[in-house]
Amino acid sequence: MRILFFGTSEFSVEPLKALINSSMFEVVGVISTPDAKGKRGKKLIQPPTKIEALKHNIEVYQPEKLKDKETLNKISSFKADIFVVVSYGKFIPSEMLKLPKYGSVNIHPSLLPKYRGPSPINYALLNGDEYTGVSLIDVIDKMDAGDIYMQWVEKISRDDNYLTLHDRLSKIGSEMLLCCLENFSNIKPKPQDESLATYTKIIKKEDGLIDFKNETAYQIINKIRAFYSWPTAHFKHKGKLFKVFDAELIKTENTKPAEVVKVNKNELVIGCSKDAISIKIIQPESKKPMEIKAFLAGYKFSVGETIG
Repeated sequence: MRILFFGTSEFSVEPLKALINSSMFEVVGVISTPDAKGKRGKKLIQPPTKIEALKHNIEVYQPEKLKDKETLNKISSFKADIFVVVSYGKFIPSEMLKLPKYGSVNIHPSLLPKYRGPSPINYALLNGDEYTGVSLIDVIDKMDAGDIYMQWVEKISRDDNYLTLHDRLSKIGSEMLLCCLENFSNIKPKPQDESLATYTKIIKKEDGLIDFKNETAYQIINKIRAFYSWPTAHFKHKGKLFKVFDAELIKTENTKPAEVVKVNKNELVIGCSKDAISIKIIQPESKKPMEIKAFLAGYKFSVGETIG
């Protein structure tokens, strides 16, 4: 089976590797978004899928636009039997989706129709969900709305953050993809229930800002987990930015939001709109992440001090 792989982000790499390493499939090309500008725009950064494909001498095509004749002709020239789409980052036009003999399969890291859109892993953690999963679906011209080939339910550990859950779901999706393609002719896809559809949005830098005055400790802990990789949960204090990578929820009463509740050599506890958090790993501006004990050796806080 000749496979044309559409994928860009790190989440796409494990599925791509699985296809390349399988003797049953031939990856005839990888379609990714164009190289992106790095910090300060000095150096172009190649997508992770491009880096992986080039290791195996697989052709990589990075069109700016998909809705033009030149791109359509190029995609057609790969003569793919099926498209595999994983975190590609662009809508594939319906005319292009008609090209492969067996259609298309998309890996989406949620239990569709829940959490359609670009940020399903973030939203599952942000909302404190106990379970998430992976869905393999048909690709249509409506976002994440295609019929479902198969699904996997995965429990979310309280120790999970975006990075751990992202990596685990990517590996699960890889295994599911091989199973799906190997049994493709025998799988009957089922339509999604549109009445249950929910949607996610692109995460922005400002979404990571911690609001001790109006957010509960539970909400802040979930924000720390959801935004672990980017934009990272953060707060500002005395003109400096501090990123928080790990914290513990502390049940407490009669604490004032955004006030330092407790501080010693090993603890920094900050009140929230309900309960408090004890920060475990923090990154001061222009420094590396550090354990709270090392942080407090160089930064002074006082009980009753207001954060913000």
